[in-house]
Order: sequence, then C-alpha cells, then structure tokens
Amino acid sequence: MNYIYLRSRSDRYSLAQQEKHIKDYMQRHGYEVGGIEIEVSPDNRSLEEREEFRSFLHSLSKGDRIFVYDLRTLSKRIGELIQILNCIYNHGITLVITKYGVKIDKLTPAAVLVSLLHQQREENKKVPVRSGRPRGSISKSKYDRYRERIIQMLKEGSSVSMIAKELGVSRSSIRDYITSRQLREIARGGVEESYPEEIPKTECKINQKG
Repeated sequence: MNYIYLRSRSDRYSLAQQEKHIKDYMQRHGYEVGGIEIEVSPDNRSLEEREEFRSFLHSLSKGDRIFVYDLRTLSKRIGELIQILNCIYNHGITLVITKYGVKIDKLTPAAVLVSLLHQQREENKKVPVRSGRPRGSISKSKYDRYRERIIQMLKEGSSVSMIAKELGVSRSSIRDYITSRQLREIARGGVEESYPEEIPKTECKINQKG
C-alpha cells in the first residue's frame, strides 16, 4: 500500500506544498494513493515522544511504500533518521523521497544515503533552534476525518456554508479548519508544481587544510 506522510510546520514548507509535490510525483510515476497520514507534533519532539508516528511505522507491512517530501518530515535528527531507516529496512518497506525522486530500501547504494544524511546535517546548521511550540503549528482536529470529503467538495465549488451544512457542523469552525490546513490551495492545486531536485554531492574535508 502507498502512504503519503506529511508533517505540519511553518519554517520550511506547508502541508499544501508537501501534499501537492508528493501527489504530482505519484501521478507522474503511476502510484495510487492508499492513505494519507498527517503528523502534527512539533519538529523538536523526540522520536520516543512521537507515539503516533511509531505506531504508524509498526502498522506497515512488507512491500508498503511511504512517500515523504524530504527526510526532515521523518526527523531532523541524524541519529533518529538512522533508527527509522533501520526499521524500514527490517520490515521490507520502501521510503520514497519525492524532493529528490529517490527510493530507499535495502538495495539503495550507501553513497546515496550518505549524501542525503549529509545534506540533512548541513540544513540543520541553517535552521535556528527554537524552543516551545513552533509558530503556526497545528493540532489534531475532530474535522480531520472529513478532510478528503472537504477537499472534494471544494474542488466541486461548494461554499463553506454548503460544506458545513453537509457535514452538520459549525460554519465558522469548518472555515477555520479549511484555512489552517490550506485545503483551498490543495483543492485547486494552487501550489506551484516542482520536480525532483538532484541530490547534493558531498565533499571529503578530512584531509583539507585550513
């Protein structure tokens, strides 16, 4: 089964950007979307604290695929990424990083993994460390179960009032939900289409002077 895995945050790219990029990639390569998982925990939370993410990993079966925009979706910590990749290997799962168009499994060359982890390490240096809950982060909502239905209705041109009436919920609440999740942008494909980037090449600096 093919799963899209998204993570809410505001420092790099939105949920709408992640989802649009991944779905475009899957469409180009003939993959069908089997499920969408959205993690709303802050990106400074440790792997041990992310119970939902760990439960998701343990629920996967051999042959399943996880599609993410980049490695930061899984974790920004190199040590945790290694743990996650080890889990993926042991369960026969394929991880697809759409930013670079790379599939990671037991057959992936070590040089590719080293380049990806090195790039993650370099990106971590550029991002300022923040404490507390990230600005603009979102939390779980009781409307999450209606997410795909809301997107479909928006595509069909339904107004917020029509959606609220259809679902039997408050108009103001569903409006706030649509805005916070950028569902209008997702519905109309308003995020600029992008194609896989090349994996940055690493340099050996061990013996370099200066």
